[in-house]
Amino acid sequence: MLSLLESGGFSFYLYNELKNYYFILGLTTNAQAFEIKQAYRKLALQFHPDRNHSKEAEAIFKEVNEAYEILGDPQNKFDYDRLLKGVAERTPHRDPRYRPRPPGSYSPPSKRKEMLETMRTYLRHAVFVSRMALLFSAILIADLTLPSDKQRKEVVKTQSRSEYRGSQSMQLELQDGDKISLNPQTASEFKRGSQIVIYTSALFAVPLILENETTHFKTKIPVSIYGNFIFIPLVLLITSLLGTFYWKGIEFRFNLGVVNFVLMLLSFIFLRIHSFKI
Repeated sequence: MLSLLESGGFSFYLYNELKNYYFILGLTTNAQAFEIKQAYRKLALQFHPDRNHSKEAEAIFKEVNEAYEILGDPQNKFDYDRLLKGVAERTPHRDPRYRPRPPGSYSPPSKRKEMLETMRTYLRHAVFVSRMALLFSAILIADLTLPSDKQRKEVVKTQSRSEYRGSQSMQLELQDGDKISLNPQTASEFKRGSQIVIYTSALFAVPLILENETTHFKTKIPVSIYGNFIFIPLVLLITSLLGTFYWKGIEFRFNLGVVNFVLMLLSFIFLRIHSFKI
């Protein structure tokens, strides 16, 4: 009935199948070293033949000692735990002097582990930023979709400007000092002294459409957060939804919080630049 199983230089005795030494000591498989020692001392005192004269005391005492010989030694415990979990025997290392690190010994955390721990610590702040970004996105959507306001102004000056890569644009200067950039062809419809109507967004007064009050010529204003830069609020809406409702992956959700913060900051800057009110 008794058989011997070799693993990495250590032997475990079995009765048909591997003994559960944790069960013998009344412990769970995740018991710590001090718990194993406490359980052994308690049972050794309880079933020591000199103190306990029952028939089964001696056999139990031997089982308890056998269990502690294995679980009380870190390397023996490591090998036994592998066998208990059904892991195959360790492949012999090519260097006979090699010894695996015993469980519980210190191993310096990798940089990635440290980074993930930092992300885990500040994850709730990143999720909060994503929620604020989602709220901000909803406000931007409301600003764009609500009925626009009208402002009547006069063009007091037009001037040509050189843009990136040598392209040209025309800048309309209005009576109150506001300026609007248009391409030269479109700007030709708005001469000096023209009375214009500017359609602005409901909440942030971002210019959307320009209309010549005399000719009724209308054009969209391209250089604004709701013009050429509309992709920023759209991306912000998508990333804030993911950051708020997607609950898998610490690194992914933390990075979404950072992205949402940057996009929210860019959106606010564009609002400051393009708004006629802020």
